[in-house]
Amino acid sequence: MNQIESQENPPGLALRVAVSIIVLFGLLIFAIIYVAFFASTISLFQKIAVILVAILVATAILGAMWASWGIKYGKAWKEKGCR
Repeated sequence: MNQIESQENPPGLALRVAVSIIVLFGLLIFAIIYVAFFASTISLFQKIAVILVAILVATAILGAMWASWGIKYGKAWKEKGCR
């Protein structure tokens, strides 16, 4: 067994992966429903702007979530000598 196989997954990893998948699929579902049903009266550029804002919000949520986890466990892995 090598070093990589002997490492345990840190707490919170599975939850963050699940939330990431939910946020990304939620963004996709929102974009499809919004463009198909709610954006019939606005221009193409306004539709694109709304979708871009939704992407930025999803990126902010995922970035904050993963950055806090990475800061917390990255420091511990560095102290252990893990790569």
